[in-house]
Amino acid sequence: MHGIHHLDTLPVVERDYQLRLLDVALGSCRNGAGGIVVVEGGFGTGKTSLLRAVHERAADAGFTVLRARSSEFESAFPYGIVRQLFEPFFEAAPAEDRAAAVDGPAALASPLFDHRHPIAHGDIARRQHEALLRGLHRMLVNMGRRGPVLLLLDDLHWADAASLRFLQYVENRLKRLPVLCVATATTAVGCGAHPDLADALRGASAVRSVPVDVLSRKAVAEVLGAVWGGEPDPEVVYAARVVTGGNPGLLHELATELRRAPGAGGPWGPGLVARAAPRQVARAVQRWVGHVPQEHREGARRLTDVLAVVRGAAGHGVLADAAGLSPREVGEVVAVLTDIGVVEPGVPPRFTHPIVRNAVYAHMPRACRYRTHAAVAQALARAGAPPEKVAEHLLHLPPSRDDRPAAARTAGAGTDAGLDESTEPPPARRAFAALLDGAPAADVRRLAEEALRRGAHSDAARGDAARGDALAPGLIALCLSCCGRLPEAAAVLDDAVRRAEALGLVPAARDLRSLRAFVQLRRGMLAAADTDATAALSGSDPDDAAVLGRPFAVYTLTEVLLLRNQTSAAAAAFARHGTPGGGAHAGHRALSLPLTAARGRLRLARGDTAAGALDLLAVHESLAAHGVRSPAFDSGVRAVRALTALGRVGEARALAAERLRAARAFGEPRALACALAARAAALGGAPALTLLAEAVEQVAGTGAVVDECEIRVRLGAGLRAAGRAAQARRTLGDAIEAADSAGLAALGKEARRELSAMGVRVRRAARTGVAGLTPREHRVSLLAVEGKSNRQIARILFVTVKTVEWHLSQVYRKLGIASRRELGAALAGD
Repeated sequence: MHGIHHLDTLPVVERDYQLRLLDVALGSCRNGAGGIVVVEGGFGTGKTSLLRAVHERAADAGFTVLRARSSEFESAFPYGIVRQLFEPFFEAAPAEDRAAAVDGPAALASPLFDHRHPIAHGDIARRQHEALLRGLHRMLVNMGRRGPVLLLLDDLHWADAASLRFLQYVENRLKRLPVLCVATATTAVGCGAHPDLADALRGASAVRSVPVDVLSRKAVAEVLGAVWGGEPDPEVVYAARVVTGGNPGLLHELATELRRAPGAGGPWGPGLVARAAPRQVARAVQRWVGHVPQEHREGARRLTDVLAVVRGAAGHGVLADAAGLSPREVGEVVAVLTDIGVVEPGVPPRFTHPIVRNAVYAHMPRACRYRTHAAVAQALARAGAPPEKVAEHLLHLPPSRDDRPAAARTAGAGTDAGLDESTEPPPARRAFAALLDGAPAADVRRLAEEALRRGAHSDAARGDAARGDALAPGLIALCLSCCGRLPEAAAVLDDAVRRAEALGLVPAARDLRSLRAFVQLRRGMLAAADTDATAALSGSDPDDAAVLGRPFAVYTLTEVLLLRNQTSAAAAAFARHGTPGGGAHAGHRALSLPLTAARGRLRLARGDTAAGALDLLAVHESLAAHGVRSPAFDSGVRAVRALTALGRVGEARALAAERLRAARAFGEPRALACALAARAAALGGAPALTLLAEAVEQVAGTGAVVDECEIRVRLGAGLRAAGRAAQARRTLGDAIEAADSAGLAALGKEARRELSAMGVRVRRAARTGVAGLTPREHRVSLLAVEGKSNRQIARILFVTVKTVEWHLSQVYRKLGIASRRELGAALAGD
């Protein structure tokens, strides 16, 4: 790999086919039939490793081996590669061998290797080239008489024109000689010093091609095992395959980076793999960019920096503005970067491999990074992007000494006066930005917990607290909930709602209630979610731009009613409280996405599968366009089932596979379980049962009651269809118990329908024990166990103290206990 080092320790794996082809070529050469073989592949695919393997085989078989490597710096010197090949031979070989090599007509080529001759310094008249070509050919004939000869040529695409013409001259003639030339060349289009000549040679009928590609997951495991000295964890292997795309050069640098990482004595985790950013990869990218045609090289360097900052979340117009290029130039530069394999095909442009983006971004000079973030923020603002999208880049800048509002400073963001490298964005916003950016769940959780430790939400308690400060705990709670910390997220929001209401911050309190409703929905606390969503929507309307959390409240309320099997009520609530594309949030597409997701879920529930799928796919695509990579928010997993139902199986499988890769990289069990279930829906059959079983294992114990119940219903249905009746009964029975306990009537109905299809008599919902508690009773119980007083519980649930007391009396009766002191044990022991 040009620009990536230490490949001598990388084992040659999954190259048996290529090595067999090269062994056949070596065998033919020994029998007097040589030729030219070109090993072709993208940057970093291990072409040089194959040359090294061929060298070892040829040396063992008694070949004379001559080697050369092309480079941009030598491509202008006539016969530079030819001289590289033969000069070491003339310097080291015995006198009689040198004399034999240039005997007869071969003497025509001898001036090339005599430093006293003008030809050796490139002073070659046109008429002399033909004589040199004939002489070089006869020299190979002479050398072949003493034994087989192997010419190894790395990076053929950078060879000088005269050397390429020599290879064209001998391509057919080598078939009658024991002389084999094995060269490597990139498959990138238009690269090199003389691409037309190189392509003509590679396309010649007598030239054989040996293609090399990226490694499979099995081969990645083998490489990591060899580098690390042990069998790697399957999740680490998967993550390594995702971030490197199986590129051998990138894979080796990843392994080297992890082995050097502080505290990385093993075992290595997927999170560490996902955020690795080897410096050698960043340097290699600089060299790859150096392969593009000269007229695009500077633009490619600038665009590479911008792409590292926007993470594939910007169109050509924003990229052009931020990079200081015209839209036409951006299109041309993207095309050449795609040709050389740095940028993947598609819109919006993004790096082919995550590790490449990580490395480029991590090793940009800090001042350059600031300037690029500032340029992107300016470009987004000029393009009319939502304020939160512009703010994502301003958060990466040190604060300006200018006291104007941030919006007024956007045009000057990143100037030298503002580059104070000792500052960072507020902790809560750093955590949220990491979540949106698709950072591993462990990293997001660590940032959120750090924000809590540093009192990031304490500002809301001050009399002068701004609304943005009051919403900081909402960001922290959202991060925690997305990272599998649902109880902690609810506790943070309980405290935040109380503080905001005490300070009279009504819009902030509504926003926080909306977020708390969303968190309680994930916990299966439908009554609590219903209460908070209703309270957040009370007194506001779809055009109330002051309530930023309103879309979350609408989504939650719609989802709660659907889970209760109240489809008509869900439709009425959605129609009453807001519609996607209407109201104050219409100009901020990111804020309206929960509304679109709610409409999609409602349409699916009412049997309009095609329209529902379109809504969910629109949310998925819009999130990607906004640069939101976290699978915690994505509706793509739900869209998979709709696509499958519509018969669009290919799309469903592709989307499910992509979402599963994202979920594995994120590393949070609930998100992974949902992605596994989506993949199962797309595949069907026996593979689906394996995936669903893994999904149940992942989601169990996360507290994500709704997701766990739904996945168990899917698994039970799959087991029934496969004829595994006993397992299906047990699984569906567990699902019914969970659905009844949480009030998930729709899922309970579906599970009962599956059991009825098996001829099983379905029991009614339990009325005693924990399973007999209503959702509101269950929520009151949990708050009481957490130590909340009746008055505190009433305030949290937006009910009266008398109502709390009545609920607790019902709980005590159903659990067979007499007081609050016994409540914790009763809940835990059930």
